[in-house]
Amino acid sequence: MTGGFDQVVMVDWSARSAPSPARPTKDAIFVAVADGGRTSVTYHRTRADALACLTGLFDAALAGGRRVLAGFDFPFGYPRGFARAVTGTPDPFAVWDWLATRIADDDRNANNRFDVAEALNGLFPGVGPFWGCPAARATAALPMKGSLRHGHGMAERRVVEARMRTAQPVWKLFTTGSVGSQSLLGLPRLQNLRRRYGPALAVRPFEDRDAPIILAEIYPSLLAAEVKRRQGEDEILDAAQVVVMAQAFAGLDPTRLDAMLREGDREEGWILGLGHHDDLIATINR
Repeated sequence: MTGGFDQVVMVDWSARSAPSPARPTKDAIFVAVADGGRTSVTYHRTRADALACLTGLFDAALAGGRRVLAGFDFPFGYPRGFARAVTGTPDPFAVWDWLATRIADDDRNANNRFDVAEALNGLFPGVGPFWGCPAARATAALPMKGSLRHGHGMAERRVVEARMRTAQPVWKLFTTGSVGSQSLLGLPRLQNLRRRYGPALAVRPFEDRDAPIILAEIYPSLLAAEVKRRQGEDEILDAAQVVVMAQAFAGLDPTRLDAMLREGDREEGWILGLGHHDDLIATINR
């Protein structure tokens, strides 16, 4: 099964606590699909709606004997040692499962991510590692500011984030670049996809096996300059980013893409395409 993909799906995720506005806006969910040389993008007001879109795409692909790559713009793992501290094993999927049993995230985006983050902080000495929340929600165990944390023992960044310094740490839960909240609300959704599709789905770089559906972590700012160059005058940046990412990965040589998907840390996760900027740009500008 190793080889190319019939469809490339790129997802710009959101940790909003209420439905996004009816009119497409930034900081919401956009799903870009590259298929057969054409790329489309859709806007989703809730995470539930986005997942319904994705399962529709995946179900149709499986029914048609097609292969899909789906990228999500939030971290798939945490700094080394976190999984073992929380679950007793370094397996990143144990964290996914732990979160899936504790995160409540309803069809209108109401969720308990700050409660879960505070509970996670309670498993570590000192204060932290998670931080950031509205002032009314802040406690000694979940501070508003990262500078108030101490003694928790976790690295601030994953190896991949140390190489991509513009990427925000996964511990940050609030305000601009709060990928920590996106992961807390995204990983349980991905775990549910793993349960739904079983061996038909694999997650890179944690799993080597081939499958019709492959999930990977992306970082749209990897191609920021190209996105800016291609963004339409009235086009929302989030939408432009996933369109460019979908086109870039869809255009890669299948063998090259397969090698990229197998790169990275098996415990912490990896950003697909990191270190291959020129290859990705070349596919778009061919």
